[in-house]
Amino acid sequence: MFSSAIQKSGTVSVCWGARLGARAVHTTMAVPARRRNNRKAELEAQRAAEAEAARRAQEQLRKLKDTEFLNSLVKADRLFSSTQISQQDAAISSSMAFQDKTSADGSRQFEAGLKRQADSGRYSCSIKPDEVRMITQVAPKALAGSDAGFNLHVLPEKAAKDAEEQADIVRRIVALENANAKAVVQYNVGRALETFGRSEGDSGSAEVQAAVWTVRINNLEDHLRINRKDHQNRRAYTKLLHRRAKMLKYLKRESLERYYLCLKQLGLTKEMVEGEIVPPKRVE
Repeated sequence: MFSSAIQKSGTVSVCWGARLGARAVHTTMAVPARRRNNRKAELEAQRAAEAEAARRAQEQLRKLKDTEFLNSLVKADRLFSSTQISQQDAAISSSMAFQDKTSADGSRQFEAGLKRQADSGRYSCSIKPDEVRMITQVAPKALAGSDAGFNLHVLPEKAAKDAEEQADIVRRIVALENANAKAVVQYNVGRALETFGRSEGDSGSAEVQAAVWTVRINNLEDHLRINRKDHQNRRAYTKLLHRRAKMLKYLKRESLERYYLCLKQLGLTKEMVEGEIVPPKRVE
């Protein structure tokens, strides 16, 4: 018996010969060559493709939510961080006012620069800008005139200055920058009523209810991004998603035109409403 191995392109040919009496049997078997293990490279390519798909989906979602209504909503964290006074600045202001009493004007100017401006024109407790304008512009003049008319010891200039300071204090109290997060949500709900209401005072139409639930859903999304283990609010978040989908399905049966217009204004797609709503494990 004898054997010989001949290696060709990519395969190994093995010839076996066996002498059985006066006859010889020859067989040829092709054996594939050993390939290099590229599993690691395949996994890296798969992960890169998944990351690219996630980035494209996130970019598409961002463009989808770039609507006039969603851009008009107020974010509580951005609102409060833009007007927040640091403890260090407050301590510096207090020390200057205590140590140097002679430079009262300089200390007053420094404190005025540290105060929250609260000049965005947004107010809590459903107060309208016309009402604030009446308090800050009309009321001080009337108050100054009454003080100057009935109290001879009050000078007109001092009375007008005191009335303006009091009006500014009231404006700062009702400003949305000095409210809490619950007041910000109520302000956004009021924006939804104004935008989607079919008539004045409309708070029960399908568009209004879907918009109000969208406001609460966005608020819970911001909360769950920070508090990832808050399972109770995650359940409430899922329930709101189902309620909004149910209301929008009802709106589709009533009016197809209003349905698609509402989806566009809320930054939603048909798959988000009519598809399966899976409870999210984590809100990104």
